[in-house]
Formats: sequence, C-alpha cells, structure tokens
Amino acid sequence: MWASKRPGPPAGGPQKKLVIKGLKALPILPSSYRDDTLSRLRNAVHAILENQPTTQGLEELYRDCEAMCLHKFANSIYEMLQQELKEYVHKQLSQIDKAQEALGSEEKVLEQTQQFWENYTQQLHMIRSVFLYLDRTYALHTANVASLWAMGLSVVRQYLVDSNMRTRLVRLFIGRVKNERDGQIVDEQTLASIAHMFIDLGLYTQTLLPNFIDATRDYYRRESLRLINSLVPLQQSTNADRGAQTSSAMNVPGYLAHVQHRLDEETQRAAQYLDPSIKSTLLATILSELIQKHAEKLLGSSFDAMMDANLVSDLNRLYKLVIPVDKLNALQKSWSAYIKTTGQRKMQLPDAEVTLVSGLLEFKSKLDNILNNAFQSDGKLHSALREAFEIFINTRRNKPAQLIARYVDQYMRTGSKTDDEQKMDAYLNRIIALFRFIQSKDLFEAYYRRDLSKRLLSAKSVAMDAESAFLHKLRTECGAGYTSQLEGMLRDMEVSDELATALSQATVESTISDIGFHANILTMSFWPTYEPIELALPRQVEAVQDQFAQFYAERHRGRNLQWQYNLGTCLIKVEFNEGPKELQMNQIQGTVLLLFAEQDELTYTQIQQNTGLEDSELQRTLQSLACGKFRVLTKEPKSRDVSTTDKFVFNSGFKCPQARIKISQIAVKEIEKESKEIEEHIHLDRMYRVDAALVRIMKARKTLEHDKLSSELLNQIDFNVAAAELKERIETLLERDYIRRDDSNQSTYHYIA
Repeated sequence: MWASKRPGPPAGGPQKKLVIKGLKALPILPSSYRDDTLSRLRNAVHAILENQPTTQGLEELYRDCEAMCLHKFANSIYEMLQQELKEYVHKQLSQIDKAQEALGSEEKVLEQTQQFWENYTQQLHMIRSVFLYLDRTYALHTANVASLWAMGLSVVRQYLVDSNMRTRLVRLFIGRVKNERDGQIVDEQTLASIAHMFIDLGLYTQTLLPNFIDATRDYYRRESLRLINSLVPLQQSTNADRGAQTSSAMNVPGYLAHVQHRLDEETQRAAQYLDPSIKSTLLATILSELIQKHAEKLLGSSFDAMMDANLVSDLNRLYKLVIPVDKLNALQKSWSAYIKTTGQRKMQLPDAEVTLVSGLLEFKSKLDNILNNAFQSDGKLHSALREAFEIFINTRRNKPAQLIARYVDQYMRTGSKTDDEQKMDAYLNRIIALFRFIQSKDLFEAYYRRDLSKRLLSAKSVAMDAESAFLHKLRTECGAGYTSQLEGMLRDMEVSDELATALSQATVESTISDIGFHANILTMSFWPTYEPIELALPRQVEAVQDQFAQFYAERHRGRNLQWQYNLGTCLIKVEFNEGPKELQMNQIQGTVLLLFAEQDELTYTQIQQNTGLEDSELQRTLQSLACGKFRVLTKEPKSRDVSTTDKFVFNSGFKCPQARIKISQIAVKEIEKESKEIEEHIHLDRMYRVDAALVRIMKARKTLEHDKLSSELLNQIDFNVAAAELKERIETLLERDYIRRDDSNQSTYHYIA
C-alpha cells in the first residue's frame, strides 16, 4: 500500500496525515501451493537437463523460486535440486562407464565424458540462472550450504570418487598422453577438457597430477635406460648427420638433442591441455630421469670427444641441461680433467719446444670460445679453466717461461709488422693470458730482457708501438717493479736517438756523418750483463768514436763509457768483380774485413795483431767470413776449421745475386750457454728470496713446525720450491744461527732474535 502527502491548507493551517497500517492477518496460501510450485520447478529442471523447452518462461520460473524462498520453502527447493542433479549425473556417468565395459572397449570413454561435461556445465549455468534468487539468499547466507554451482560440481565429484570411474579416467588420460609421446596423433581438445574437468572438480592435484607425474617418471625412466644402453661412440659428423640419427644408433649429442626435443614437447603439452602450473614439475621429472641419473655416464663417455670435435652447440645444450638438475659440479670435473689431460699431452709432444706456445694459444682460444659461447661464461667453469691450465703448464717448471719469451721475440721481429693496431692488441692479450698461468714469471722477465736487448740493439723490432704496448700489459699484470728495467731499456733507446740527432747537428762537417756513426747509450742496471771485448778499431772508426766520446763527456760530466764491440753492427760497401755489394755484419767482423782494404792477403797472426782479438773470438769471426754461406774471404788451406797457421785472401770473385748480404756470426752453443747462465742466476735469486721469506715468517711466528713453515712459505712466494731445496735453505739458516731446532721435537724451529 502506498501513501503520499496531499497539498494541505495554506501555511499556518492544520495538515492531515495518512497512516499506513499492517495487515491484521497474513494471506493464507492454498494448501497445494508448495507441492504445485515445487513440481513446476522440478519439471523445469528435468527439461533443462534433457535439453527440452520448459512449459513456463524462465522469468516465471524465477518468480516461482523467489516466492518459494519468501515463504520459507528455500530448503525444499535446494534439496530438490540436489536430488535431481544426483540422479541425472549418476544416470549419465553410469551409462558411459557400463556401456564401454560391456563392449570391452575404452576408446570413446574420454570423448563421451567430455561431451557429458560440456553439456552438464551448460545445463548447470541455466539452472543457476533460474534459481539465482535461491543462490543469492539461502545458499549465500546459510551455513554449510554450498552455492548451486559448487553443489552441482560436488555431485559429479562424489560420483567419480565413489565409483571406479575416476581411476579409469586418469588411466585413460595417461594412456592417451603416452600414445602421443610415442608419436601417435590424439585429440588434444578432449584431453584439455578432461584436465579442466579435474581442475574444476578439485581432483587435479589430488588424483590426476600425482598419477600423471608418476607415469611420466616411469615412461622416461624406461626410455632413458633404453637409449643410454644403446649409445654409440661419438663420430665427428656434421650436424645434419647427427640430426638424422635414429634412436637405435644414437650418440651423446643426439641423445641431448632428443632430451631437448622431449622438453619442448612437454612444454607445449603443458600449455595446450594441462594446467600451466604443472610445467616446472613435469620438466623437472623429465630432466631427473633423462639427465640427472645419467649425467656422469654421459660426461664420462663423450665429453672429451665433444670437446675435441669443438661441438659448441651440443656443449651448450649439455650445459643448459645439467644446470637445472644440479650437475654443474660433474661438468666442472670433466671440464677440468679434459683441460689437464689435453694440456699435459701437448706439453709432452716430441716437437713441443717448436710448436708448444702456438699450440697452447690455439688451445686456450678454443677453450675460451667454448666457455663463452657454450657455457655462457660460467664463473665456476672459468675458475676451473684457470686452475687446470696453471697446473699442466707448470709441469715442465721453467721451460714454458723460456718458450713464451722466445715466441714473443719472434712475433715482435716479424708478426707485428703485418697486424693492425686492433689485431695486434688482441694477439698480445692472448699472450698475456698465457703468461698469466706460468709460475716462473721472474725467469720469463730474464729471457724477455735478453731478447728485447737483442731486438733493440740490432733494430729487429718492427714495431716499437708493439713493444711499448706489451710492456704496458706486463706492468698492469705484474706491477711497475716487474717492468722497470724493461721500460728503462726503451727509454735508453729514445735518449740515444735524441743524442744522435744532437750530435749530427753539432758536427755537420765531421766524419761522423760521412761514416754514419750511431751509438746507443745503455744504462748498465737496465740491460743484461755483457762481457767487454778488447778490439783495435780501424783508424777512421776510432776517430769517430773518440769524437763522440768527447761530445758525450761535454754533455754528461762524470760518466764513463764502456764500449761493447760485440753488440755493434755495421754496413760496409765492398767492390767485387761482379760489382758493389753491401755487407751487413757485426762490428768485429767489419773490423777484420776492413784490414783487407789495404792488403788482399793476411795471415792469422797478422789479423790477430791488428785487431787484438782473443783466439776463440777471432776464430769464430774468420770462420763466418771464410767458411760460412757467404765467403768474402778465402782460406788456405781449405777446411771448415780455422787454425793459427791459416792464410786469408780477399775473395774479389765473390758472387751473389743479392745487393745487400747479411753475414751472421757463428754462434756455437751461445744460446744454450746464455740460457744456462740465466737459469742459474734466477735460481740463486730465488734462493735468496726463500731465505728472506723464511726469516720473515720465523720472526713473526717465533716458533713453527716444519709443515706449517712450508705452507706459509708457499703462500708468500710466486714460484715452486722443491722439498729438497726448502730443506737445504732451512739447513743454511740453521748453520747461520737465524733459527734453531727444538730440543724435544726436531721438526719444530725457533727463531733466534
């Protein structure tokens, strides 16, 4: 009943009010109202479930449901719906289940279940629309009463749980996936619908997922055993050949490609008809069976062969597969073992001294390429590379240092001439990377200093920029103290060039410019030690030398010059019958040859009297001029050795197609002698450093056992010390009363203050 205010009398007058009163008695419903309405609603539910049109309109049915709820009959409607849905679900699912059992075939169970589920969910949506008022009032506000949608799903779930159909559907689902894994074509839409049904019913994580994972584990366990037991040795074939391998003849790269293919399949499967949340568990299960349980066998059987064949893409696949299963340590172990084994084999080759450094550079470049591109610059594998390389390269102790220094010398003489700046820098970086692994860095410095001095003094270094760049890299690697003498040598050459320019400007009209005299001023503390040789110079050369000495004394008072004739070089123009030739030789050879400018024939004794050379040096010089490849002198009697009774004649008939000829000095065992002297000097220096380190340690510790003393010593020095050498140095300190043995324990030492 509605009430409203009517216009009243003018303002100030009395106003009338309408009062609304409730009914004195509730309207009385017909006695059959509940049953009749409930019957109409039941018939509508039947029609919806049978996909038939309802006799009443949906809006009218909605009003009936609303009226029943207002008259407190909501519970009756809810129970009716629950009962009807139970009967319908039981009827439909039991027909599917029993029909296939009777026929003995299960091919259509999943499809029919899918069809039932799609129809049922649509019907449930329609029913919920009709009974929406019931769902939003009674079901929502009554405890322990589920919504209509949840109730409809619970009916299906309960039937599947109570019967064997749940287990059957899971088994059929897994079987259908197995068929797809075996290469058969399956209806993915059906599998997706069944999976979503289990998810909606809340049976996915309890029933389908555990059984599916267990079946997956068993499937790939069987497959891995079959494939692993039939692996064939790796053949260095092309990628196309490896890709065409069959499962019955599969090598490790093919197996890894197969595993990746399986992972891609399962990833796609999880996206198409499984819940995406299963992806991580599914892939972890596959990797566990195919990789984790067989990682050691895969690495042990073919890792070395894959490395030898430089199969970067396959190694990258291996790395990506072992990371998720926590098998990086196994890969690191195989990686380290391969580097050590291959490196030691290279170090023991018969011609190792000839090709060792180039082979190691190539090997290091190959390892770096694999580390960066296959192993994604993994930190652990990078550390393993550095440790393994350092172990095998130092198995020959001092030899790698000598060979690397010699290799750098060869590059500076020839290789750096053709390389541009960028290529040169990259190449020097590779050499520094190799240098970083050797422990005898002090020995390398000694050899490099010897070779650098020869290059600078003989002008054989084709690129001074390369020399400076390499020294800069050495200084960055080892500190300024390591390269101080080497850098001093380069500065000496620069100062010598500046001095030569100043000398030429100050003595324009002198014989210096005519002869082409150039002197290098070497600081003795920077350069290797050279033994001076007594030599009587030709008059014109001696005059130029005196003039330079006077010029130098005027500019630098208090400095003494010591001439090293064995380091000097000269270029002499000689007239032969064939024509003029330019002979490039050392200063001693040039001094001897100039004697024949005045006399064509001289005896050994005359030559020695005019030069003042000792027999050993003179014999080597005459042998290079008269018995070598270019014989500008002839010797009587003819033989390959020089004696004091020989006579030498200028060979005016000398012939050679070259206009400029380099005559080298005979260097019998000179290099071996220098190397032995360098190693002896370095060994002596090392022993001094060991003594100093031992004293420092004992002074700080006061008392220390032999093993701990040895351990601390190795931490303070950067070279290896043999146990016998260490024992000898300790005995020396005991004799010199720096330390003493403990009275009760001979392996314990005490520092004597």
